[in-house]
Amino acid sequence: MAPRRASWADGPSSHGSARAGGGTGSVTTIGLTILHTNDMHGRLEAMARLSSLAGRLRTATRAAGREVLLWDAGDALDRRDRLCGLSKGAALARVLNAMGYDLMTMGNDILLTYGPAAMAELVSRLTFPVLAANCRDGQDPPAAGLRESVLVRLSGGPLLGVVGVTAPWGGLYESFGLRFPDAHATVARVAQQLRADGAAVVVVLSHLGQSEDVALARSVPGIDLIVGAHSHDLLEHGREENGVLIVQAGQFAEALGVVDLELDAGSGAVVVRSARIERVDEGEAPDSAVQDAIAEAAREVDALAARLVGFLLDDLELDDQGECSLGNLAADALRERMGAEAACLISGQFHSGLRAGSITFGDLCRCSSITANPQLTHVRGTQILEMLERSLDPASRDARPPGPRGPKLGWLQISGLRVVYDPRKPVGEQVAAVFVGDSSLDPQRTYRLAHTDAETQAESPLLKIEPGQETRTEVPTITREFVEDYIRARSPVGAPPCGRWIRRGDAA
Repeated sequence: MAPRRASWADGPSSHGSARAGGGTGSVTTIGLTILHTNDMHGRLEAMARLSSLAGRLRTATRAAGREVLLWDAGDALDRRDRLCGLSKGAALARVLNAMGYDLMTMGNDILLTYGPAAMAELVSRLTFPVLAANCRDGQDPPAAGLRESVLVRLSGGPLLGVVGVTAPWGGLYESFGLRFPDAHATVARVAQQLRADGAAVVVVLSHLGQSEDVALARSVPGIDLIVGAHSHDLLEHGREENGVLIVQAGQFAEALGVVDLELDAGSGAVVVRSARIERVDEGEAPDSAVQDAIAEAAREVDALAARLVGFLLDDLELDDQGECSLGNLAADALRERMGAEAACLISGQFHSGLRAGSITFGDLCRCSSITANPQLTHVRGTQILEMLERSLDPASRDARPPGPRGPKLGWLQISGLRVVYDPRKPVGEQVAAVFVGDSSLDPQRTYRLAHTDAETQAESPLLKIEPGQETRTEVPTITREFVEDYIRARSPVGAPPCGRWIRRGDAA
């Protein structure tokens, strides 16, 4: 059975406020227990067992007269889980609701993977607030329905202020039009406002990682507790840094963190604090409410997967070491969608080909779960030529994009281009001729080139964007979706002919 939830309502401050039920009687201190999780990454069976343990602890702790809250510090979901991947996380909101969370900070599981629209859809389905004070939509308040902070009114009277922050990921979010101001300055500003609004205790719910949490504790005054995530650390009894208690509960729903605070009944100040870890036993009976929620999510996703996209007249083959019909079709779809003269994308965005016949959305999801977004950049012919040369380097084809973006790059699939190359030549000198449409590539001319962020974000990107060259990104569209739209609009679809890459000696 899911634990009783705290109620949340807008209060006098701009942060939002909340009241946690619990403690009774007149006492000199108020007991507060914070149960916390982090980096569960969609381990649904383990999450059901963890929820059962959390429910029992919550019930027993409340029976002892203490306040109890359940928080998550981010990355509860994971795109590699089918239910998350097909629904962009939305279907699993019911699972997090069933687990009884009172509060969560945003990880990189949904926003970084699928963009603000997907995050907003997930947040709209959750029955508790999601925090990320440093995730801004331009100069505006937090994006995607997120909040900076909340105030929790404890039953004994004092206010608990919570500010949430998340990892900026080195500028990757900017492709979505988001802005990430300095996390330390953001926490300092919001913590000061929370104190001004009457918070006796200030907590940071952080998805920054332990090293950043330590730096935060050293640099920002007025923090009592940091509940952390992102670095997957298991801190058995927490870590003390500059008078701040830092806690984190490992990964994959294997453990539940427990923080016990004793607050002065008059001032609300922390008098005593401790932290511990409760490991989830493999034999723990799963929470039936969570199991039911998982089953409901599966039914929703199964209906999505069964959606008919169109009909293929031929097999679409995948080859990560050469031109292929699947790559050609995807490149054609990308070029048309972005209104480009030429297009390119790596074969590493795909896991398998597509068989002739009826194609469903589930088939496309199995074909590609990569979350790259379509982009358009005005580039010079020399940049296209350099990209093509780099793509022929075996070391480049075996490179991998950073973060969550997928497997090795593979072969560069193209549209609107024909390339004559000689693999016997040294790397960097293999391209003999390039045609854009029916004309030879002009090295100094500017071309509209469609691509995805997967070609620009490897440690040694295939396409190097220069300062001042603006890139238009279409979000939240991902690769499988522009392929879906292309097939749907043209069904029945045949395999595009090969011959865009011409090996020297093969051109007759």
